Amino acid sequence: MSGLQSTVRVVRRWAWLLVLIGVVVLVGWLRFWRPVAARTVAVERGSIVHEAFGRGTIESEREAAVGFDLVGRLSEVLVDEGARVTLGQGLARLETNQAEADLRTAQNGISAARASLARLAAEEERARALVAASERDERRTRALVASGAITIQEADEATDRHRLARADLDRVLAQRAEATRGIDIASSGAAQRQVAVVRATLLAPFDGVVTRRLREPGDTVTIGTTILRIADTTHVFVRAAIDETALPSLAEDQRSEVTFVGGGTPLPGKVRRIAWEADRQTHEISVEVTLDELDRRVAIGQRADVRIELVRRDHALRVPLAWIHHDDDGPYVFVDRAGRIAVVRPTFGLGGREHVEVLAGLAEGDTLLAAPSSSGTLPAGRRWKAE
Repeated sequence: MSGLQSTVRVVRRWAWLLVLIGVVVLVGWLRFWRPVAARTVAVERGSIVHEAFGRGTIESEREAAVGFDLVGRLSEVLVDEGARVTLGQGLARLETNQAEADLRTAQNGISAARASLARLAAEEERARALVAASERDERRTRALVASGAITIQEADEATDRHRLARADLDRVLAQRAEATRGIDIASSGAAQRQVAVVRATLLAPFDGVVTRRLREPGDTVTIGTTILRIADTTHVFVRAAIDETALPSLAEDQRSEVTFVGGGTPLPGKVRRIAWEADRQTHEISVEVTLDELDRRVAIGQRADVRIELVRRDHALRVPLAWIHHDDDGPYVFVDRAGRIAVVRPTFGLGGREHVEVLAGLAEGDTLLAAPSSSGTLPAGRRWKAE
């Protein structure tokens, strides 16, 4: 009986040992020998574009803050925000009661001056007739004095009458000249008042859209007061702020891509102008980018992202940027080496938006590996299997 119990104890002891060995083997297999799930991508050749990025706003090539060059009170504003206007279209008017009254007064002054001029013309004709008659009378009296028919006193009286007639003609001619100058002055004043009436209507300086309405009827305005803001939305560009480190590579006419904040298909464009002065606070350069074609509605001041193509390299060996990891020793990637996970530290070159150029350390067709989770990592040396 005691032998049987010893045998049972030995069997139990070996059973537990076998279970323990099995557990150890299972854990070891799970931990060290089981293939690790991994995502894969091949090292390939393709284009890499190094870009400069900047965020900017939509601006118009023609913008104007329009207002009157007169002091007055607004009687009406003829357009609202968002209205499309054409060159010369009336936008707003000032009250013109006083200006029209001044114009009527000036026109009445012209009529009175012309009537006075007509009266003086008749007086001139009469004065000239008197001068002619007195001149003939003076010639006759001188002839009669020479023959002794009349006295010298009578001849002198005839001469005095001629002089008086001549003086009266000069007076009429002076009054006529003054009346003529009065008509010119009155006409000039009327023209000025007519211009004032015309200037009381605000006209559109070009075709565009009313972006802001800043004053309402009844408001008093002075010279320089902005009534409306108008922008030409058919000719717009993006003014973007680019980090100054990109300045050596920036050039006019570089191909660009404009993306409006909120999504949508990027629109092609090109660099039009590069500023000569950087912002001293942000150390950014202002760059203007024009759009090749605008196929959507935009608003002046709307945000837009700009990517400017600085360098393009075609048929370059490249890896996806998202598959590159970093540690204290620098960038590295996980690569398949004979079915096992290896850590490789390639030499990288030109960087693009989604890919980075590989200069050394990898070959075309190599398989890059990554953990199923974007935040995960892979154990070097382990076997792997495709996820």
